[in-house]
Amino acid sequence: MILPDGWKEFKVDVQEKIQELCKSGIWNIDADLMMAWLGNFESDDRYSYIAHHILDRLIFRTEKMTESSYKRFLSSDFRSYIQDFRGSLGESVEEWLEGLADKNCDWTKDIKLCSVTKSGENGESGSHIIRLLTGGLFSESHIYSLDVNKLTDLEDKVIIIVDDFVGSGAQFSKFAKEVELEKAAENNHIIYVPSLAFYKGVEYIDKKNYGIKVYPLETVTKKEQFFLHEDGAMFCGDDVNSEKDIIDCYKEMRGLSGKFKEFNWLGFDQASLCVGFQWGCPNQSLGAMWFDGGTDWNKLLRRRGSQ
Repeated sequence: MILPDGWKEFKVDVQEKIQELCKSGIWNIDADLMMAWLGNFESDDRYSYIAHHILDRLIFRTEKMTESSYKRFLSSDFRSYIQDFRGSLGESVEEWLEGLADKNCDWTKDIKLCSVTKSGENGESGSHIIRLLTGGLFSESHIYSLDVNKLTDLEDKVIIIVDDFVGSGAQFSKFAKEVELEKAAENNHIIYVPSLAFYKGVEYIDKKNYGIKVYPLETVTKKEQFFLHEDGAMFCGDDVNSEKDIIDCYKEMRGLSGKFKEFNWLGFDQASLCVGFQWGCPNQSLGAMWFDGGTDWNKLLRRRGSQ
């Protein structure tokens, strides 16, 4: 790969942007931690250049951002969604939101809140969203735990299924089979609302025709992938290097720590995303963002479900 003209200035611009996002509180993360992560790659200007591009394209969502996104959804699109088959929604948006947070409100009692229960280390991601929403938006009386209840036991309810991230859609498909989602959708209005979704995962779930509505609050598009894995593609960060040259150099970066493995270095299914939450990264994100190289490595973000 070739370091393009202006690469040093680019690095300065990225660092200034990161400092401002952290200082302003928009990103609830320590700027020193991010600078320390960049320090892992100082031994090679090529590695450092790629690492700065990863941070430049980082899609980072805090708990506060996520809660605000759900509040906007509940105030507008969700309220519009259920108005055709439910009676009173309150005299105003404010009254409607108060009803969701009130365990004694009769006209919101049929709204149930569930999370996608995933096996393995990612099992807490949906539950994390539940905890955020019951902190102020929902009364805990709306929670319908699928650990102890069957989704198919519900009838004539409005069911909101939440999750933090949809990647390939395969985990949701497994969940749908376990809870008999298609059968439950015959007797209920079900809407799946992940806070963030990779477009391929949404397409995958839609093709399954579960009889539910899929409504991601935010979608990661193809153009937001760090690598497209297309023949002849140029690197998204400049008009000098081919994507293949950048990928080859990025793979070399595993040699900076003996603990790095090839597994998921490009993200699960080579999704090559730059997505991170305050509580961790999905495995579709680039491995350099969340792999832990031990005491000789400054980790950027942890994997969801890990410590």
